[in-house]
Amino acid sequence: MDIKFDFSIDSLKVFYIVAKTKNITKASTLLLVSQPAVSRTLKNMEEQLGCKLLIRSKKGVELTKEGQLLFETSEKILKSLNTALNKILKPTKINILVGKVLAGNLLTPYINLFRKKYPNILINLRSTDVDGVLAEIKSGESDFAIGYHIDCITDEYEQRKIFKELHPILVCNYSYKDLINRTVKVSELENYPIIISARGATTHKFALDFFKENNLNIKPSMEILGTALIKNLVENGMGISFLTEEFIQEDIESKKLYKVNINKEIPTRELCILTSKERKLTKEILYFVDLLMKDDVE
Repeated sequence: MDIKFDFSIDSLKVFYIVAKTKNITKASTLLLVSQPAVSRTLKNMEEQLGCKLLIRSKKGVELTKEGQLLFETSEKILKSLNTALNKILKPTKINILVGKVLAGNLLTPYINLFRKKYPNILINLRSTDVDGVLAEIKSGESDFAIGYHIDCITDEYEQRKIFKELHPILVCNYSYKDLINRTVKVSELENYPIIISARGATTHKFALDFFKENNLNIKPSMEILGTALIKNLVENGMGISFLTEEFIQEDIESKKLYKVNINKEIPTRELCILTSKERKLTKEILYFVDLLMKDDVE
């Protein structure tokens, strides 16, 4: 005999996210609904089914035997539904997380090529810090992110190298002329004001790792949010900083900036595309990703 119940796909999704995260608070954040609303949905489902689906504790929630069965079934239902909807619905927008400097210096030819094939799809470019990137990719708020390699991420994400390696260099303006046209010992950097990116940026960790690896006792004079502002400060003689060589060729040629040649090799940096393994990407997004995997486009 069939059992009657009337909870919706939305309810099934609430249960699935709670079971997946094992935490009602995390689930409510991802679902953008209140914790009481999530709890009410779960209680309603348990009452209709006549059994406990979750065991709640201070550490989170665990699935009962019945809950595990419903979790496995709901996962299949939601994935099948998502697959069907992707075939039916035509995407109208792609949300990409990328820094302003990377977007301005690298993405234009790829966007132009993409728009030739999909002229009616809006490309939405935004930026955030590392924690924000991971949260938005996980929740599906953004489709993928482009940026420098992120260390120590969980298995639910995938990072693939794109474009080519970029070369960070130390730069200054002419007020630090004693550093120009000679090889500078890395230890000498301790005697100068050093500007780095603000916490939360991958370039912040890159700079600190470089100082640590070379046993430098450096306390940055400024931590700045935004590469454009850092470049402006360096151009005005406020300190020395890491900038990407490929992006500042005109400034070096015009002598707004000068490269500081040190006796230690500065590591190159990999640009990657970050996606969620749990999300199925549309053919349009996959096409954009394939473009980004190419070494160069016209």
